[in-house]
This record gives sequence, C-alpha cells and structure tokens, in this order.
Amino acid sequence: MFELPAARTKDTGPKKAAEYRYDTLFPEHVDMRGDPWDVLSRHIGEIRMGGIYNFWTFGRYAMADIINHILRQTGPAEVMATTWSLNTRSVQELINRKRDGLLLTFMMWIDPRVHRAAPEPLQLLKSNFDTVIAPVHAKVAVIGNKDWKISVCGSVNFTSNPQPERGVIQCIPEIYDTDKRILEDEFAKGDRLRLSDVDRNLR
Repeated sequence: MFELPAARTKDTGPKKAAEYRYDTLFPEHVDMRGDPWDVLSRHIGEIRMGGIYNFWTFGRYAMADIINHILRQTGPAEVMATTWSLNTRSVQELINRKRDGLLLTFMMWIDPRVHRAAPEPLQLLKSNFDTVIAPVHAKVAVIGNKDWKISVCGSVNFTSNPQPERGVIQCIPEIYDTDKRILEDEFAKGDRLRLSDVDRNLR
C-alpha cells in the first residue's frame, strides 16, 4: 500500500483525482486458486480511504464478489451498480448480503440485452432490488456509508467470466461522488427498454 502525499493546507483547496498516486496490485505474486473470497483476500486484501487498488480477475471472481469483499470491510453500506451481463450466482450473492444486513440498499442499471440473454437472473434481481433497464456498457459499482466512499470500475460484469478482466477500486470521495451522481441521474429516468436495443446487442 502506498502512502498519500502530505495533506494540503486549507487555502489550496481539495486535490484533483489525477493528483493521487496509485499502487500496482497485480496478481503475479498471488495464488489464484480457491474460492472467490479466499482469492480476493489474498489478492486485494485490506482497503482504506484514499487508496487506489488495481486488479486483474484472471477468471476467478465477478463484480458481486468484489462488492462482497468490500462490504465485509466497510460494514453496512448502500450500493449502486451497472452491468452488461448477469448470472444467478451473482444475484444470490447480493441477496445474501442483504439478508446479512451488509447491503442496506442496492440499485442496478442493466443493459437491455439481459432481458433475453439472462431472463431468470434478471427476474430474480427485479424481485429483490430496484432495477433500471437501459442501454449501458460501463461496469461500475459505488459503495458508500458515513465512513466510506468507494467506486469500482473496469471490465468486470456480474458474471463469472473465465477470461481475464481488469478493474480498479478507488476509495476517493470525489470519484465516488461523480459516479454516484451519474448513476442517480440514470435511475431517475427509469426503464428505457427497446426491443431494437435487445436485438442489436444479441447479434
């Protein structure tokens, strides 16, 4: 873990996100065998505010596993996310965290392709959480409570992809606030499902 530069004086204003240094937490030194929780504990480990954590999944975990790992450190939090694909295991992971009390609220912005590509996981998701169906290809999750403001982004969906995925966990309030505002704006618009979107995305 890196050390942040010395704090600025009050008259210089807040830091810009680009001024934060970052570590290079890549998995060549990590045994990627085991269940997702074990792998994440070894690979990403403990996080803290002000940190930026880079990772490759190498097919070992999905976005739901990353959220699970983070919630076990932050405690109960509110989460919003986007995804281009979805499976039942990921939805069940979210439901389990809701039952545990770690997931206070959850909202998902999901691409229309899932309506036909994964109808059963989508129905399970909609039965348990607020969901907006509208075109999106970004993979983002924002996790927040009174002590934590975290944004996760990259190529990782809510599916168990055997191919390597890349992402970054940013515990930076300015980034969290920006991503959260964009997601809130999209959720406020509601569903924008069009059959043409579904057909085009399934080609």
